[in-house]
Amino acid sequence: MDVISGDGVEHCWQQLRAKLAPDTSCLFISTHPLFPQAIPAHKFQTLLGQEFDNIVFDAFSGLELNALAAISGTLRGGGTFYLLTPPFSTWANFPDPAYQRFLPYPYTAADVQGRFLPRFMRLLAQWDRYTLPSYNATDTQQKNVVQAISQLSQPLILLADRGRGKSAALGLAASRLIEQGKTVLLTAPAKATVAQVYKHATVAPRFIAPDELVQTLPPADVLLVDEAAALPVPLLLKLAAYYRLVVFATTLHGYEGSGRGFSLRFQTELAKQSTFKLMRLSQPMRWAANDPLEAFINQACLLATDSPDISALDALQPTYCQLSRNELVQDEALLQQVFALLVNAHYQTRPSDLRQLLDAPNITLHVLSQQNVLLAVLVLSREGSLEPELSEQIYHGKRRPHGHPIPQSLTFHARLQGAAELSCERIMRIAVLPSLQNKGLGQILLKHVIHYANQQLTDYMGVSYAMSSALIRFWENVGFQLARIGHRLDTASGSRSAMHVLPFTAKAQALFNSPVH
Repeated sequence: MDVISGDGVEHCWQQLRAKLAPDTSCLFISTHPLFPQAIPAHKFQTLLGQEFDNIVFDAFSGLELNALAAISGTLRGGGTFYLLTPPFSTWANFPDPAYQRFLPYPYTAADVQGRFLPRFMRLLAQWDRYTLPSYNATDTQQKNVVQAISQLSQPLILLADRGRGKSAALGLAASRLIEQGKTVLLTAPAKATVAQVYKHATVAPRFIAPDELVQTLPPADVLLVDEAAALPVPLLLKLAAYYRLVVFATTLHGYEGSGRGFSLRFQTELAKQSTFKLMRLSQPMRWAANDPLEAFINQACLLATDSPDISALDALQPTYCQLSRNELVQDEALLQQVFALLVNAHYQTRPSDLRQLLDAPNITLHVLSQQNVLLAVLVLSREGSLEPELSEQIYHGKRRPHGHPIPQSLTFHARLQGAAELSCERIMRIAVLPSLQNKGLGQILLKHVIHYANQQLTDYMGVSYAMSSALIRFWENVGFQLARIGHRLDTASGSRSAMHVLPFTAKAQALFNSPVH
């Protein structure tokens, strides 16, 4: 990786032009008019599965961690990742456009407490400590995967980090199956994402878009699903129910955290309807093991997270505390524990959540711990308290300010006029170590947080989640009441959303006595 700092994009470009070799492919991630061929960071999903000799990531357009994590994996071995940044001396005060992702109205960049960027710069400064390893990749794992797909007798889940030869394995296996006389279909979130599959397929399988596939269900002996984590779980389960032989391949790290969600959620659901085989590609093919860029991205975005060892814990006697985020950013081991807990216990955790966790001005962190091991974490977001005029405009559908999802939904969808004027503490995430779930830790943590929210003179607490009978019981057991059921199915969970509230003040109690919508 080559970090190019300057007073602006133009200054950085003057330094960069001399470094870019001619006749090499170069991907620009930027919104600056200086790069008319550039792709904005929020469209990074269209680039998955492709490869580039050079990548230029413009941090002036926003240091979008989801894009940074995913796009770094599209670099060819021997290529260079160029990061354009403000001078390190002023970068911490730069009004990063990426802040808009998590800043609710009426906060501005000036309200960001700037913990993430100093940590990111500190890790960049350690870049020289990384040494370039020798490249001696072997294709043993890939050959085993190709062999397994060629002799498929049950659904197969294939997990791989980027650069492990997953797409190549799919292409080689597809060709072998077709040569055996089998009908093979290939699907993925976008056709561009399977470019590498076709590159390695001597006989190309037919591509069909996911929405068309699930509507028409054409016959096939084998169905290959690439980047499966980017598709809704209900769609994947429908495909698994219809096609006897399916390969679900996906990236475990680097794709918005969804790969981890794939392993958390999809495997659990698939096991209910079918037996399956699980394989993982861990040996890099496009670059050497312990590649310095991959190591940096994993550390900066906390992608390679693992649950702590709890074997030494005595009988559960957890201690509650509210975590100081200033302390958190100075204690890398503690930060890793917090984020690992969120990643391993919640399927929608993404790299961008790390930045929000550290920088958002309206967030507090609450944990249960024992013997320096985090057992549970809860992320709380302060929302609501909007002006009466704005609340009225939300009620009539004329305004939709950024953030405040529960106050706005109660006001507009549930038709609770004035709900946005009340103060709300929204539970963004609650996560318990998977090995300690169903032991009451979530309820213990919630009781502490309810006390905290009440002490903050909050009108009510709220939570929104993918509805299930078990979760409805959980929230009602801790005193929450159902306020709204969504009409649409969530694309990630395939379930309707449910919203529960816990009123503290008389104003909130009077408002929530209205019927459920």
